[in-house]
Amino acid sequence: MIIAGACVENLIFIQLHPDGQTYMRFHSQGDSTDIWNDDFQHPFTGRNWSTRTSQKIRNGDSIWVRNTKGLIRDSIFVYTPESPSGLSYKLKRWTIRGRFSSNHHFEMTFDGRQIKSDYPLLYQAILSEKMDSLHWLPEALTVIIDKSLMDLISEPVTIKNQQWNQRLVNHFRNTFARIQSLADLKQMQNNRINYIINTLKPFQVDTSFSETLAETMTIHEEYLQTSLDLDDDSFEIKVLMPGQVVSTNSSSLNQDTLVWSFGLDSLLNGKFILQAESVIYDTENTEKIIILGVFILLIFFSLLLIRQFE
Repeated sequence: MIIAGACVENLIFIQLHPDGQTYMRFHSQGDSTDIWNDDFQHPFTGRNWSTRTSQKIRNGDSIWVRNTKGLIRDSIFVYTPESPSGLSYKLKRWTIRGRFSSNHHFEMTFDGRQIKSDYPLLYQAILSEKMDSLHWLPEALTVIIDKSLMDLISEPVTIKNQQWNQRLVNHFRNTFARIQSLADLKQMQNNRINYIINTLKPFQVDTSFSETLAETMTIHEEYLQTSLDLDDDSFEIKVLMPGQVVSTNSSSLNQDTLVWSFGLDSLLNGKFILQAESVIYDTENTEKIIILGVFILLIFFSLLLIRQFE
């Protein structure tokens, strides 16, 4: 697992139209390696979408720019990236209509990376910005082994195979604790299968089991690596709501546009949710009610005048 050093700025603009359609525009710029990796991908959802990639020079460095835009006609838009380790999200909007107004609701949910719950030491390293430390690595490798062994358990899960897995996990934990440098890690990675075979010799398991375990580990390693790749990504989401905003959890408000700015720190645990509500007042119905009220008052005062003259 190698921490990426590239940086990508991701800007997302969303406009909710009163008729129920939603316009989305994605703009990402940064190093070519990070633009094309799988941590955050632009949606490609059909003929209503277009994408364009270009290159420019900034301060002598080559910067890649990707722009994607499209129109959503459904009230719910779920994006699941092609890579299972990528960042997924869901956009949902709904409208509650009343006699005098319509309330428009916006909600965008990013799936968290579960770093805080699954990798506590790595979580602390990210918050303290001490990612170059190997302090968190043995724990991370142990968790990956644990997850991989759980994937290999055949149904039904029994106490016996759970205890067997725990013995293997404890044995790997003690082995990983001896990793002292990146050179040790590189040696282990370059000879992954042999490393697992030698580690599991006391348990007399088949070579095929070690090969399967090594292959299963890569799935969880890729997910964790993708999470680490997001460390140098920044996100700014701007949302233009119909009507007047009445409530939101946005970071700031720029005139009539809501702005959320965040990074990996907001995605370390569970779901990260953006919310907003706006209102459009129905002036036509309001005017009708006012006119009707005035008309009723005129009739009432006219009756009073008639009775008074009688």
